[in-house]
Amino acid sequence: MLLVCFDTETTGLDVQKDHIIQLSLVKIDTDNWQPVDRRNWYILPEVPFSIPAEAEAVHHISKAFLLENGVSLRSVYDDLIAFTDGCDILSYNGNGYDAPILHYNLERYHLTFDFEHRTWYDALLLERIHMAGRIDPETGERYHCNLTAAYTRYYGHPFEGAHNSLDDVMATIEVFKAQVETHGWEWAQRDEFAFVSFDRWLTKKGNYYYLNQGAHKGESIESMMRVDKSYLEWIVDKCKWTDDQTRALILAVLRPDKSGTPSIPSTPRIPSLPVPPSRGKKRPKGTISDADLCLF
Repeated sequence: MLLVCFDTETTGLDVQKDHIIQLSLVKIDTDNWQPVDRRNWYILPEVPFSIPAEAEAVHHISKAFLLENGVSLRSVYDDLIAFTDGCDILSYNGNGYDAPILHYNLERYHLTFDFEHRTWYDALLLERIHMAGRIDPETGERYHCNLTAAYTRYYGHPFEGAHNSLDDVMATIEVFKAQVETHGWEWAQRDEFAFVSFDRWLTKKGNYYYLNQGAHKGESIESMMRVDKSYLEWIVDKCKWTDDQTRALILAVLRPDKSGTPSIPSTPRIPSLPVPPSRGKKRPKGTISDADLCLF
């Protein structure tokens, strides 16, 4: 099987506003875990941008370097699509960060990427599952699951070049290889990898969309109509982090006569299915807690 592992370096952590400044991809054959091909682009944003000192201290990519060596994301787009065509995707925290920021960066130029019709393996999620509940006897604390810590656990030494996206890609491949060899492919193929909402509001299970964060995390959109309809109204009308994809999916249930078609419809919702049971309790109308903003 051919698998593409990718990673990004960026100007910051805001997936909707920050810019990709390095994009690296390596295609591997999982029969022997050998690289087949690779791409490594330094991306020069086409709009005014800055790189905060704290970000540059991590990835060591300066604005001066990009002005001299960078290429536009639009200029490598066709190659990106051809390189990943027909391949599943591997990353380390890509489902939570790198895939959304890639989506929003492409969206600025009215470009698209097929995020739906492929499997997204996330070695960070797998490592968290692998290490769940384990305590480091030396520190008495839970084991770290960042890429450097995971690589060191499997190979006995840290990898060189952390926070250069190409080096991170190569380390991710080695970690994923060790995870698969330890647990098997079936263990690595998990429902948690379902990619639905780029703004992180929604996940999809079966034919229903569920809130992925906030005080009502785990509630389906349909059950929220009974639990706290005003909360859905807030997500759609007032939350500044909600994007058009999430807004359309919620509106399809909240205001079916006025909603548009979701920008990325996954599996069509089946009207005859029973509404999933509620997991929470109704709060006073219109109240928003700090938990609602915990991931922004």
